Amino acid sequence: MKKRILTVILLALMLLSACGEDTPVETPEPTGTILAQGDNFTVTENHTSGVTKYSYTITDNAGNVLESAICAKQPRVAEINDDLLGVRFYVNDKTFCRYYDLKNGRVSESFFNAFWDNGKLVAYHDYDNGHRMTVRDMFDENGYFYERTLDVQALSITVTACEQDEETGELHVTYTYGDTGTEYEITLPTKPAEAEGAE
Repeated sequence: MKKRILTVILLALMLLSACGEDTPVETPEPTGTILAQGDNFTVTENHTSGVTKYSYTITDNAGNVLESAICAKQPRVAEINDDLLGVRFYVNDKTFCRYYDLKNGRVSESFFNAFWDNGKLVAYHDYDNGHRMTVRDMFDENGYFYERTLDVQALSITVTACEQDEETGELHVTYTYGDTGTEYEITLPTKPAEAEGAE
């Protein structure tokens, strides 16, 4: 009987010592390959069951997460200045941009087919009961806003060029639609959003 008790105690001590600090820790699953990284963003590629997905995380200057998500296609990050990131997302045959104010912790709405920005304003074209081109403040809904409807009878248009006049600030935009390859031009006014209402 004493031998059995002694054997049980020795067995218990061996089991307890096996759970000590020298026990190997399970290796965590790999988090993916980092494709792009900066002070405020990371884009990674992940493979699961033969499917490739992309994840991104954007943080503000204080380290708080502004946005983190998974995408089917790789998002492209542009560092516009020290306090502003722009990210272009791809969904099927469409693209949209979202902007991140790293200083004030703000995230813009999504701008489909964005083709120009200057750190305060963004220009884009979209379709809602007709084609239109818009220039507006990135973050402030009450800031600068200009919209012009295009007389275009086509499913989609493609902006081929955009140049800003240094003196007037106007955008000279060239675009095409249809199968003819004909280029059309439009001029869009811009002005700093903070000057709105100062006149």
